[in-house]
Amino acid sequence: MNSSQHSRKRLRTTLRTTAVLLALFAREQCATAAARQPAPAQPPAPGMAQPAAPDGPDQLRQRLFDLAEGGSPALALEQAAARPDVFGTRDLLLLEHLRLAQQLRWARQQANASNDPDRLDAADRALAAADALLARIPDEAEYDAVRRAALTDRLVALAVRGRMKEATALYAQLSQAPAPLPAPAYAAAGDAYSYLDQPGPAARAYEQALQSQVDPLKETPEPYALSLPDVEESLFFAYLDQGHYETARALIATMAGKTPQHDALSEDADKVNPEYGRVQKLQAQYLLYTNRVAEGVAALEALRKDAPFDPTLLSARADGALVLERPYGSLALYEQAQADHPGDVESLAGLGKSALQIHQYDKAGAVATAFGANFPDNNAVKNFQREYRAYDSPQLIVNAGVEHGNSVLADTAWSIDTQLYSQPLAGYWRVFAHQFSGRASTGDGQSVSRVRNGIGGDFRRDGWEAAAEVHQSAGGNGRTGGTGTVAFRPSDHWRFGAGVDSDDNTLPWKAYQAGVTGRSATASARYMQDDARYLNVMYGVGRYSDTNLHQLWEGTWYQRLMNQPRHQVSFWLDVGTSSNTLADTAYFNPRRDYTAQLRSMYQWTPWRYAEKSFSQRVYATVGGYRQNDFGTSMLWEARLEQYWQLGRKASLAYGIGVGSKRYDGTRETTKLIYLNLNVPL
Repeated sequence: MNSSQHSRKRLRTTLRTTAVLLALFAREQCATAAARQPAPAQPPAPGMAQPAAPDGPDQLRQRLFDLAEGGSPALALEQAAARPDVFGTRDLLLLEHLRLAQQLRWARQQANASNDPDRLDAADRALAAADALLARIPDEAEYDAVRRAALTDRLVALAVRGRMKEATALYAQLSQAPAPLPAPAYAAAGDAYSYLDQPGPAARAYEQALQSQVDPLKETPEPYALSLPDVEESLFFAYLDQGHYETARALIATMAGKTPQHDALSEDADKVNPEYGRVQKLQAQYLLYTNRVAEGVAALEALRKDAPFDPTLLSARADGALVLERPYGSLALYEQAQADHPGDVESLAGLGKSALQIHQYDKAGAVATAFGANFPDNNAVKNFQREYRAYDSPQLIVNAGVEHGNSVLADTAWSIDTQLYSQPLAGYWRVFAHQFSGRASTGDGQSVSRVRNGIGGDFRRDGWEAAAEVHQSAGGNGRTGGTGTVAFRPSDHWRFGAGVDSDDNTLPWKAYQAGVTGRSATASARYMQDDARYLNVMYGVGRYSDTNLHQLWEGTWYQRLMNQPRHQVSFWLDVGTSSNTLADTAYFNPRRDYTAQLRSMYQWTPWRYAEKSFSQRVYATVGGYRQNDFGTSMLWEARLEQYWQLGRKASLAYGIGVGSKRYDGTRETTKLIYLNLNVPL
């Protein structure tokens, strides 16, 4: 971001914050002036008795408490302190609580209106005032109500300040008493739980905020003030984060039913109600969250025609592009939102998230630096920072498996492939250690093992991915070798890759047993229409130490047929052929073979909680296999897999399976168990 853009951003933020504070100040001054101005004397009507003096103790108490609750608590406290004969310690403490509650409302509005480093200064002052008030409240039982009111003030201040763990602990303490809390306190607790990725307690707190009759929520035109639709929107996302999709849909229907398209109180009959636009945006986002991505994107595009510069719509549309696995398009939309609204925090967080997807780490790092510690209360910033920390962490990847029953390849074989990546070095580089261990029983009373240890470097930038590794395989046929891979994604639709390995790890186990090693190379290209379909083609060639030349051609078409919140159905159509130039080898080595198969997957996701989820997957494969000199036969496989999304960039999958295929005219049935782990450290 250049200096002129930064200056414009600060100017817009300053003007916006100043406008909010001036509006609040003007409102209080008007109320104060009205309170200070004596009412004009009205002569009594003929025949009527002279009215009682308006400043009796009861009338004075009522007037000053009404004044405090009406928007001028500071003035009410000042006048009450001057009348110790009427106002006792408890009264003054209650008025001080009302002054603090107003201070908190202003602090929340300033925090939402400003992006400057001092945006939370008012919240810090309010929190200090709450602590000071609590310290002055006597321990006697008659002050319990005052103490509880001051504690609710502290709860709100903690949430505004971004001290979410303390806020939820205080809320749990306050919830032990049966007395209801003010609606803003419930809303603050909901915000704190939501920030901590606890959507269940967050939803319950938001529900209570909507129901509480103590300082109830309402719709308000006051900028950045807490309103009823704000809490309804937060509750909507809390439902979605728990996988309560039907409940979220019912809430949106309720909001739509009570939100007219046009503002009935406006002098302009054609003026669109801003809350109507909010409901429409949430309806479109519901489609995105429930995997009806194309419909959601279309709905957001339609909304953008009416409000092309609305940053929330641009951000939601860019989120849709990310769901479609189009990071370049998403980045362009976020950059547009930032150009139009340099101070918009959500679009800046999204820009950083999109930049990470295409390895523009300098841009993502600039976003992380811009945020710093200035937004401990913002969910969009939190989500980006977590993703950035995942990128900035070491990474462990483990793939393990066991197969049994295929005597042509190996009676029993197991392998563990482990990669450990360092933190990023100079932004774009990592070093990694790579270890492969495997062993197979070959059916003749013998076994063969293979161990390969390697170390290398990984580079990723602007859609490029490259890695180079030096490795040493152990054993009697051990050798020193190298591996290199490169991939490039120039756009949202294309990805190209290539690789070489001078000591191939994918040879048949009986080849290793016979002392055969191999060199290999691969090349691939993929066209991705979106996240629901792609076409991939791959060519591989290997030259073995026994002079055999192995070649492989494969093509895969992927299509997702159904994508609902809890259910997904996908299929892959695979076709391929391989050839070898050497006959009569000790390992399975067909002169030419062909494979065509249809793989299908059904996924059921019964549990979701914030960033975590659990899915069960069933795979079924059926197809045909033709081997020269042995004819055509049927192949099939079935697998059951469980998949855990453990958090940001962390996952665990494991499964079992059984499959059948003919090799050299002999049908073999294979059982397998496997595990895949990917986790930032």
